[in-house]
Amino acid sequence: MENGTFAMFCLCFAIFTMVIAFASPYWVESFAKADNKFVKLGLWEFCFNDYTFYKDYNGKRYLGCWYIFSTEARPLWEWLSPPWFIACQVLVSVSLLFQVITCLVATLAYWRCLPSNLKELIYLASACVCALCVLLILICLILFGVRKEDRGWMPRPDQNYLSWSYGLCCISGWSCLFGAILFLKAARSDIVKDYR
Repeated sequence: MENGTFAMFCLCFAIFTMVIAFASPYWVESFAKADNKFVKLGLWEFCFNDYTFYKDYNGKRYLGCWYIFSTEARPLWEWLSPPWFIACQVLVSVSLLFQVITCLVATLAYWRCLPSNLKELIYLASACVCALCVLLILICLILFGVRKEDRGWMPRPDQNYLSWSYGLCCISGWSCLFGAILFLKAARSDIVKDYR
């Protein structure tokens, strides 16, 4: 098998892990033994166990899971979505979009649905886009990992831990990195073949 095929496998795996990380509410979880009102949180969903927000004058109790933009969770939105959290949502969304577009274009080039003289250029561009995705994912992971300890954001951060969705995002970044390297090798080998 050639480098382009392995690069496609890496990119498809990166998309698979990123979609799960993107959609699942397990970026931060509370320890099971901790008697915490916070249960778990993802990029788009959060779960509480009988939590009352101190700024909510109606005293609404939050029990269960909610979509972050739901009308019931509106009083919590500013607190749950500080600017750094919105930046993480945007970085992961853009990275996933770039991964999907790159995979589609590289697949078309691989199956010769695009002009064959553009194959090495498409592989080179795919390597660059995958490297950009790695950078976006790295920024998101560092930002989220550091800021999850903020006591002003999440109650009792010492009782919470980064969970498996965060790990899947990290795996997606590694897979994208391997894909970028393999796309670069595939482009280089195609250029060498053209000069022979």
